Amino acid sequence: MARPTLALGTYGNITTKQVDGHWVADARIRDMDGKSRRVTRSGSTKARAVNSLKEAFRDRLTPTGTELSRTSRVSALSKMWWSEYTEQLHAPGTLRRYEQVLATHVVIPLGDLRLSEVTPARVDRHLKSLTRSAGYSSAEIAKVLLTAMFKMAARLDAIDFNPVAAAAPIVSPRREITAFTLEDVAWLRTHLREWDRGKDKAGRIRTTDLADPVDMFLATGGRPGEIFAIDWTRIEFEGSSTRAVIDQTMAKDRRGKWVIQPHTKANKKLRVTLPRFASEMLLRRRIDSYGALVFPSSTGTPRIPDNFRTQWHAALLGTRFEGRLPKEFRATVATALRDSVGIQAAQHQLGHSHLDTTERHYAVPVTDAPDVSSVLEQFNV
Repeated sequence: MARPTLALGTYGNITTKQVDGHWVADARIRDMDGKSRRVTRSGSTKARAVNSLKEAFRDRLTPTGTELSRTSRVSALSKMWWSEYTEQLHAPGTLRRYEQVLATHVVIPLGDLRLSEVTPARVDRHLKSLTRSAGYSSAEIAKVLLTAMFKMAARLDAIDFNPVAAAAPIVSPRREITAFTLEDVAWLRTHLREWDRGKDKAGRIRTTDLADPVDMFLATGGRPGEIFAIDWTRIEFEGSSTRAVIDQTMAKDRRGKWVIQPHTKANKKLRVTLPRFASEMLLRRRIDSYGALVFPSSTGTPRIPDNFRTQWHAALLGTRFEGRLPKEFRATVATALRDSVGIQAAQHQLGHSHLDTTERHYAVPVTDAPDVSSVLEQFNV
């Protein structure tokens, strides 16, 4: 009966014998090219000879260049995948965040495992533990990275299937969509204008400039970072109408430094027509402007959203809006448009590719059912 063929990358029975006072261990291995070869190693004891032979097999299967096998380590796969991923164009902030999660939440806890040791159960336990310890966002990114990494491993025939695909979904925390009412907006606009004109505790006139950016948030539905990246070349004054082009945003680069990123989060160029109150505000600022940016910092540099948020919280400290966030103006715009002209108008104004994004994350859910009382009256029989 013919000897069964070894599977690729596996070896047969190890035999040992003592020769001239030392031990020799040998076995046949079927290399990845399909050919079987005999490998021999020696040692001062039988155990050392066998261990030396096994180490030789391990090294033989360790990937070189761009090769991967079942015995490759997750750390080697991560390097290969990251090298391929960074060859493509990605936002600096995305690269910085992915690199951080890859190093901290993938390579450190899983890097020493061999690909064959990464099972769906092990991935599932890791992601659930990570969700508890580091939060939903980090766990979700880690799953995205692991999915892409093991998809590459499967593509290169290093594994038979992607173990991440079988892991349970990461449960997103329930987040209530909050927006400001018209009465809220009226109070906030008045309060912020008075705050900007007021004095600080030292008696100095403030230079916060909160009211005008808030008007721009309301006029566009744009994110704070997008509004602070607008320069005057992106404001179009044409007769009685004014339009703004939103095609870049403030973002952190791979070093964590705030810069103007030459594209938005959605990588789209959006042109929006502004309401009259925003047009008047921009005309006033254009006359008084001394630089290229529409909403610069007090020193003329690009305004950092974190700094704006700090000033915002200081202005609302002790009011009924303490703790609310500037990003809620985006939901305010989405909700107002949804209620007045339909959800699709809100989608286009916010620049979303998918209607579901606008409905699920930005428009406050409708809680009032339509008035169908006349239909239901038929049950009064």
